[in-house]
Amino acid sequence: MNPIKELTILYTNDYHSQERPVKATWVKDSPMMGGIAYLASYIKKFRDQDPEALLLDAGDIITGSPMSMLTEGTAPIDLFNMLGYDAAALGNHEFDHGWRNAKRLIHCANFPILSANIYYENTNVQFAKPYEIIEKNGLRIGVVAIHGKKAGYETISRQCTEGIEFRSQEAILQENVNLLRPHVDVIVALTHEGVPAEQASEDREVVVERDFEEDVYIASHVRGIDVLIAGHNHKNIDPPYVAATTGTIIVSTRALGTVLGVLKLHVDSERHKVVGHHGYLQPVLTAGIHPDPQVAARVDYWEEQSKTLINQVIGFAEGKFTRNYFGECSLGNLLTDAVRSQLDVDVSFYQGGGMRADLAMGDTTIGRCIDVNPFPSLAYIMEFSGENLMRILEESASLKAGVLQQSGLKMVVDVDREVGNRVVEATIRGKPIDYGTTYRVAASGFLMKGGDGFVEFLRADKIWSTGVVERDYVVEYIRKTGTIRPKTDGRTVVIGNMEAYTAVLQS
Repeated sequence: MNPIKELTILYTNDYHSQERPVKATWVKDSPMMGGIAYLASYIKKFRDQDPEALLLDAGDIITGSPMSMLTEGTAPIDLFNMLGYDAAALGNHEFDHGWRNAKRLIHCANFPILSANIYYENTNVQFAKPYEIIEKNGLRIGVVAIHGKKAGYETISRQCTEGIEFRSQEAILQENVNLLRPHVDVIVALTHEGVPAEQASEDREVVVERDFEEDVYIASHVRGIDVLIAGHNHKNIDPPYVAATTGTIIVSTRALGTVLGVLKLHVDSERHKVVGHHGYLQPVLTAGIHPDPQVAARVDYWEEQSKTLINQVIGFAEGKFTRNYFGECSLGNLLTDAVRSQLDVDVSFYQGGGMRADLAMGDTTIGRCIDVNPFPSLAYIMEFSGENLMRILEESASLKAGVLQQSGLKMVVDVDREVGNRVVEATIRGKPIDYGTTYRVAASGFLMKGGDGFVEFLRADKIWSTGVVERDYVVEYIRKTGTIRPKTDGRTVVIGNMEAYTAVLQS
């Protein structure tokens, strides 16, 4: 009897509630790709060929569409239930509506949503199930998930995670792998860690694709993992990467349901060992395939529940408002101008990673505003000394989490200079920032708590909550303005060898 058995693993990551197809401007001829009803059809095609195929996801199922925001993640979880996932990892965006809601979503799912290293604070009680053993084609597969500690504390608003804690993923992952190894033929790790994906318009000249260095580190240091499916950095890994020291196979997709990962393993069932593999990424092209009718109908159902609100027209955009992760952009100017115009502050900030979509030309609806900023984060007013404000600007100038979009300042950043000494000019109302002056600043609760690693916001002398969701200021601003026009006005100028800088990010 031949002990070699084949296991097909289908995988996704960072779906972000992208229910409808998108124009893939990063692909030649910009085809339409993605959309969960089309993704469902591709999955069905593979399962028709191999009914024992395993379907996994590496986290960030929710947040991205109005239906996700308005249902606090219920809609995308419901749609994933229809696709028949076998297991998924908790991603940072599963916590966007607070950890209690994340726990609710775990119970809404018909599949296990896993994470081994998240605990209730100051206890040994795990927040989620750490692993699941699944049987496919006569093989036992142990699926274990972890959430990066750094990602847990830097990419989730602290207000959403008060009461839980993220512990060292390496040690806990090794502990769970050791526990599983004697009982399974294959171990798959679902990871959500590392540096978050760049958020910027796709049709610009330079697109930075984040590296998966932290996943390579984990795969190289935790013994016994056969496959690692990586989430969080939105990176196509094709062909699969194999860690030299352990043989662990690392795979990932570009996100948004635009690509379906396919990995075929050859497993020696007697030695409980992967002896061969072949993997590739299947583009989820809409041309030449019909969307799954049941899933499409369910998307229509969820959109119908919220259409009265999301289709409400609040203004008109005379042009497209675009994003730039590493410099000033028309969308960032709109978001920050909207907040500063309605609050008594000197400066308004918005994080580059929070701009999740461009704002298209034409009628502007509440739904489009939710696409741009799908987070329910309140706006806060803070007071900083001029010295601490400069620290914030230098943190922004490091560009590690994108430049802070801002209103009220003019500054020049030189990326050729050392981090911490890159701001060569910074003025408010035409005057250099005075270290002895107190300035009033508006920002999200995410930034106020040091999100995206902007820890200098934690130095605020005074803090007030406006009690208003940041996005609502934008909606009100557009409603009052009527017609909005995209603009950049030189408020943030980045000089130096930007091409060399982005090359370093991708190395």
